[in-house]
Amino acid sequence: MIVDIDTHFEPGPAWLDDYPALAERLPERFSVAESTVRAQVGDLLALVPAEERPPMEELLPPGIAAILGEAEVEGYGFEGSAMHTPGDAGERLAWMDRVGIDIANTICLEGADYGARLEDRALAREVISACNSWIADRVEGNEDRLPPLTSIDATDIDWSVDELTRMRARGSRAFLIATLPAPGFPPMHERYEPLWSAAEDLGMLAFVHAGHSPTFVDPAWANYPDGMVLRQLGASQMSQSAILMLNGMTFGGVFHRHPKLTLVFAELGIHWFAGAVQHMDNRGPALPESGVYMGQYDYELTPSEFVRRNVRITPLPRSHQSPVRLLEEFPECVVFSSDYAHNESNPEPIAHYEPILAAVKPDVRASFLGGNLAECFARTGNPLPPVSASGA
Repeated sequence: MIVDIDTHFEPGPAWLDDYPALAERLPERFSVAESTVRAQVGDLLALVPAEERPPMEELLPPGIAAILGEAEVEGYGFEGSAMHTPGDAGERLAWMDRVGIDIANTICLEGADYGARLEDRALAREVISACNSWIADRVEGNEDRLPPLTSIDATDIDWSVDELTRMRARGSRAFLIATLPAPGFPPMHERYEPLWSAAEDLGMLAFVHAGHSPTFVDPAWANYPDGMVLRQLGASQMSQSAILMLNGMTFGGVFHRHPKLTLVFAELGIHWFAGAVQHMDNRGPALPESGVYMGQYDYELTPSEFVRRNVRITPLPRSHQSPVRLLEEFPECVVFSSDYAHNESNPEPIAHYEPILAAVKPDVRASFLGGNLAECFARTGNPLPPVSASGA
């Protein structure tokens, strides 16, 4: 069974057409250009006063015309790709059948993105809940193959648990959570214990996606006149808070207390993963004097053993993110995603991996394409349904 952990229904503001009264109460959405700049250099500029930031035109990437759908840019995206993608279950299933994908975790980040901008958290929760309902409505009747992602508001854990429960009944198998779930509280804080327990009980994965992994950078790094350099600096930090989250949940005992929990990292690169895990082991029981300098490590499993059991990471299906080396070191942890139909995705993801994985052992290849995720769901007692790309 081939399981795609990251596909998108991202209609832009159009999803609010189903909720006109709610739409009237919301602030104006960022333009695609503004959203692109925020995604690429937003954290780099976060502490820079607005009047000292470079002009928008200097920060826009060369491919902005393709992102806006105004022009074709060689080497960027593919025909039919878009950052805003329609939510059509029939079309998506037809594509999945053609390329050979059985189950695709289906994501809509619009509600979470709107909600992150709102100071009124009660209104934010209305937005998030409405967007969750929107995507559940779009895949209704096809939830086994197109399970909808649930967004939450981690400032209210009780509400979030209720929303997980509601959306699980509508077929959801994963929920979006930021690396820093709520201001002032790291993910290993005791306030999140009910959330992690609910995820285990409901058979849902915790899902971290690019754009929900805030980094913190000294504003001096933004004091440079070249937009290309600033975009490179912004992109270089995407894994910063993911590494902190991985360390916090491991050393903070979340995986010890919740052995059935799975944390998935998507669109945050894979280059950092093996080194971060090795560094965790080196600061844990593998270093005899670690207890003297860092404090006693009291868990039965080593950090890398927790990671192999509780953490998954997915590359983009592009040549610069080959999973082969990581599959050699952490074959249990690497999982497949297409990111379809975004510009940085691949319209033929299975064919893309065939030559790349040609020398990989068949069992490791099968684990990457679906077995590793299937094992995570099975561990919760809520296994994936036995469906196939033919719809059987």
